[in-house]
Amino acid sequence: MLDPPAGWEERVLDRVDRVDRVDRVDPPAAPARRLPARWTWALAAAFLVVAAVVILRRPPEERLALRQEVIPAASGRRADSAVVGDRLELRASPGGAAHAELRVYRGERELVLRCPGDRRCRAAGGAIEADLTLTSRGSYRALVLAADAPLAPPAGSLDADARAARALGGRVEVSPAVDVE
Repeated sequence: MLDPPAGWEERVLDRVDRVDRVDRVDPPAAPARRLPARWTWALAAAFLVVAAVVILRRPPEERLALRQEVIPAASGRRADSAVVGDRLELRASPGGAAHAELRVYRGERELVLRCPGDRRCRAAGGAIEADLTLTSRGSYRALVLAADAPLAPPAGSLDADARAARALGGRVEVSPAVDVE
């Protein structure tokens, strides 16, 4: 039989003693604990429900908008043009601004409608609606002006009014022209 090398016992005890001292100073980290799979799925589902509620409850983003529609006076169909006697229905959304106006110009220089203030205008759920009968030939354009400061009175043309609103930090939306024959 073989005899162990001389001093082996001291070497083993010395090594055990060193490991024991290191463990007392810096104990080994506990193994990471994992949640059971059912809890992981439950937490993920709860997160999705909370995210959906937050997204769905967020108020819709308010933006400046202007919609117009030509309503024919006669029942006959025709192309995209309008004729004297047709009506122009307008709806302007001020996009959350404190001050807003809807204005309609004929020839971009003759102001034919200013809302609010005209009997053909009405407020509806934060929007401005107007119904304008097209009584003269020409090109009609509408614009909605919106600003947090009071708007300047009309300056004589669509372009001048749009510039004045922008100078106040306001926003402007201009409709396509409606040509009346």
